[in-house]
Amino acid sequence: MDMFSLKDKVALVIGGTRGIGEGIAFGLSGAGAKLIVSSRHEPECGSVAQKIQESTGNRALGMAVDITVKKSIEELLDRVQNEFGKIDILVNSAGVNVRKDTVDLSEEEWDHVQNVQLKGTFLACQLVGKSMIENNVKGKIINISSIDYKVVSRSNIISYMAAKGAVAQMTRALAVEWAEKNITVNAIAPGYFETVMTRPLFEDEEVKRELLRNIPQKRFGEPYKDLAGLAIYFASDASDYTTGQIVCVDGGYTLV
Repeated sequence: MDMFSLKDKVALVIGGTRGIGEGIAFGLSGAGAKLIVSSRHEPECGSVAQKIQESTGNRALGMAVDITVKKSIEELLDRVQNEFGKIDILVNSAGVNVRKDTVDLSEEEWDHVQNVQLKGTFLACQLVGKSMIENNVKGKIINISSIDYKVVSRSNIISYMAAKGAVAQMTRALAVEWAEKNITVNAIAPGYFETVMTRPLFEDEEVKRELLRNIPQKRFGEPYKDLAGLAIYFASDASDYTTGQIVCVDGGYTLV
């Protein structure tokens, strides 16, 4: 038996239409999982799901959700239940950021980042975890934190850092709470990856050179190449005795 196979598993990737989430979605599908790609916009979800299905040959559907609204997540889970009958794997990868000095950050901007990064992750874990427990599913939950749970990588993203730190601690808390329920909860903490969300940083050549000076491997991460393998491990039987772990994937950034 292939311990890393996800055949017959159903994976829900929230925030799976671009960047880190899309890279992980491709990886899980390639390992055999049936896939639900979810974000706010249904056409984009469908387009990415179709692209993944054509690439891997495994079934993939797109379904929209607003993770800041509990009812929207409940409706998504009803659709998934009707289509697949269960969820084995949850990936929380939805993200947003506001780059401003603390004194200039509005209350609304703070709340927006917290609602997407922290509240949305909590609600998805709560509702999918409840479904896993009620259906006696061996569940695998993978949250996306950041190296910013551990280090202060930039000086103007305080709401993002606060949320990612909370996601890391919530991952640990859920891992303990649900350990006897046959659910593992782990987190991936990416370093610097070129995605839509980080594009403003990478458009500044001086900032790029500064970042590379601090990354021992002297390159930026690539979502599929550098994150899919770890996600497959966390989603598979190979990680049955691994829970509550936050793994930095950063080319060595947090070591120096």
